[in-house]
Amino acid sequence: ETSEKVETRYLTLSAVASSSGLFPYCVALGDVLSNLPELEITVAESGGNVANTQELRVGEVSIANSISNTDYESYTGTGTTFDGDPFTDVRILWYYESTPIQYFVAADSGIESLSDLDGQTFNPGGTGTAASVVTHDAFDALGIHPNYFEAAQADAGDAYANRQIVGAVKTGSAPDSYIVQANTNRPVKLLNFSDEELAAVTEAIPSVTTGTVAANSYEGVDYDVQTLCTYQGIQVDMSFSQELVYKMWKAMWEDYADTWKTAYVNGANNNVPEMTLQAAKTPLHAGTVQYLTELGYEVPAELIPPEYVPVG
Repeated sequence: ETSEKVETRYLTLSAVASSSGLFPYCVALGDVLSNLPELEITVAESGGNVANTQELRVGEVSIANSISNTDYESYTGTGTTFDGDPFTDVRILWYYESTPIQYFVAADSGIESLSDLDGQTFNPGGTGTAASVVTHDAFDALGIHPNYFEAAQADAGDAYANRQIVGAVKTGSAPDSYIVQANTNRPVKLLNFSDEELAAVTEAIPSVTTGTVAANSYEGVDYDVQTLCTYQGIQVDMSFSQELVYKMWKAMWEDYADTWKTAYVNGANNNVPEMTLQAAKTPLHAGTVQYLTELGYEVPAELIPPEYVPVG
């Protein structure tokens, strides 16, 4: 054992908008990781996950919040933003929250299924959001053609309350405050994707995964809803060693777990190791692989980066 002084890295973690329900998690995570002598992390609000990924790609930040569908598109050079420009010098630390893409309509609209949206005036998600991009692609794949009401999220909320549209789309962990508000103004029902619909969409859009909105997440919605899903995570560049990321996991999942669970009550019961393996479609960090393997998880070969060194 050497008693060399540990070099401390001073880093900014690009998080999410400060108004986001995810922001308290990011702030608490900065506190958790700053307990390690190797790290001193300042958390900054950001312009969203696509902006974070662009910053990480050009080296402006080394650690940032991320979202699974953008992670996949950036890594593979697919999707509208990163088409033909793959970037593979990035690793996923973990995914900590599922953010299902929630499709809601008025309970009194008579709409029972996604295909019933054909020809109906419907907001596909706020203009420029990942939800909107995914919804257009998903409905194209399913041959569903609503009369799209393109608007910012707040305007779509107003249009829903005023009965100009039958429903809208919102990505977020359930219960999502936007849908809670919509439900208050005009009772909602959530639309379920059939197994066949999910299979068709995930084949057409490989960046997207699936998930469930639990029954009773919203008043009056007393059934589980299966839908498309994205996951919120933390991405890093290649400057973090396997040993350091292993320590970061230990700090987050064991030693200082109470810090973020107290700050981020919504996700306090999330099983981060399992969520990480469910959500990841690009390589995990070598330190993540080491930690998950030690916990007894089987990490799929396609998620193990070439630099990973088995320990023990």
